[in-house]
Parts: sequence; structure tokens; C-alpha cells
Amino acid sequence: MNPSGDKRGWRVRTQPQAWISSRARCLALGLCVAVGVVVSIAGIARADLLDDAWKRGNDAFLRGDYVAAVTAYEQLDRQGVLSPELDYNLGNAYYRLGQLGRAIWGWERALDLDPDADDARYNLQQARKGVERRVHDKIEGADRESIWIRAVAALTLSTETWLFLALYVSFFVFLGLRLRARRAPGGHDDAPGWGAIAGILGVMAALAGALLVGRLALDRVPYAIVLGDEVPAKEGADPNYRTTFDVHAGLRVRVLDRDQDWVRIRLANGLEGWVRDRDVGRL
Repeated sequence: MNPSGDKRGWRVRTQPQAWISSRARCLALGLCVAVGVVVSIAGIARADLLDDAWKRGNDAFLRGDYVAAVTAYEQLDRQGVLSPELDYNLGNAYYRLGQLGRAIWGWERALDLDPDADDARYNLQQARKGVERRVHDKIEGADRESIWIRAVAALTLSTETWLFLALYVSFFVFLGLRLRARRAPGGHDDAPGWGAIAGILGVMAALAGALLVGRLALDRVPYAIVLGDEVPAKEGADPNYRTTFDVHAGLRVRVLDRDQDWVRIRLANGLEGWVRDRDVGRL
């Protein structure tokens, strides 16, 4: 109803608004349909492109053309394809070309996506043994992570989360049983037993929580794999700086900082230096 009581004035205002709204809805619907069609066509075209690259890579690998296989697999990688199979195949192709650092990088990425990829884990172990035979001046402790890192990385994030939740809930369950036993007539003698179990579960829940917090903090630290057979680590982000130590292919390092095309890395033993960004592969 028109607040002023002028019905004619109310009709004049509402009719154009309704016509414009209807037309706008039609235009919006048509635009949405057009955008949907374009997105669908683009999605189909991209899927065909990715399928073609995947097929070319596999065919090239099977006929022993590992350079072509790497080229095809890297095309998929640049398109943002996340697949443990892709990283596994890429690692295999790099290995056949004798590029152990890049092979280890590929298999490490495959394991990050699928911790149960046993073939990638086996290949990774064999490649690291090959690197150890190549390296003569090995830095002491460069590839040995600290105890706390090994502890928090022993289980997957999901496993640590469920373990913490299970212990946390169990602690309160047994704590409740203890309180119930103390209040129940004649059940006072059972209370210490429930209390001891609740105390043990509380300590275990606290430890599991500490592991979970440590794992979350560790996952925020960017890691990388050294790609070259021998990469000099400089005192600063410039080739003119003095080389403080050399890192070898496949070494896992932490990335601390970036300066143009240089990154500052830290080894497990605490040594730090600057290397070119192209000489490490991010995980």
C-alpha cells in the first residue's frame, strides 16, 4: 500500500521497477548460461590437453625417450596438476636421465601427496644410497634431522589428530567414572583405579597434543630438495660472496628467506647459506 494514499502514484513507481527487474533477471540468466558454456568448453579443452600430455609422457617413457617424457610431465606440473602418480613418473624419468636430485624431489613430492606410495619410498631409498656413494666430502649431520622433528614427523597429521582426540575424550570419560565411583554408595574403593587411569590418559593426551602442535608448526616450515649434484652455498645472495659449504643432490633443506632469485637455506645441523632458487625444488 502507498503510504501517501495515492494509488496512481504507487502504480507509476512499481511498474517500471518490475519491468527493469524482470529484464535484469533475464540478462543475468543469459549471462550465467553463457559463462557456464564458456567455462565448460574451457574445462573440456584443458582436460583434453592434460590427457594428451599424460599420454605423450607415458608413451615417451615406455620407448626410452626420457627427455620427451620429462617435457610432457613438466607440462602437467606447470598446469598445477597434483598427482602422486605424476610425481612418481617424473621422478623415474629424472632417474633414468641420471638426475638424482630431481628424481629424489619427484619421489618426495609423491610421498607428500600419498604417504603409502611404497614404490616411491623404495626408489627414494635406493636413490639416496646412490647419492651417498657419490658424495665424498659429506657435511656431518646435514641430513639428520633433530630429535623433535623426527618425533613429530613419525606419524601423519591425521593420525596424530585422531590420537589426540581419542586420548582427550578417554581422559574425561575415565575422570567421569572416577567421580561417579566416589559418589556411589560402597563404590569408594573403585575411585582410585579410575583416577589412576584418568591421570595416565591425561599425560598421554598432553604428549599427543604437544606432538600435534609441533607437527602443525613443522608443516608451516617450507622445505626443498637440492637438485644439482653439487651446489655452492654462499654467505650472501650474490655469486661474488664466499662459498661457505657445498650441498649435494637430494639433500632436504629448510627455506628461510628469499632475495630475488636466491634463497637462504638451513641444514639439519644448523648451517645456513644462500643458493640460487633454481638449484632447489620446493616441497
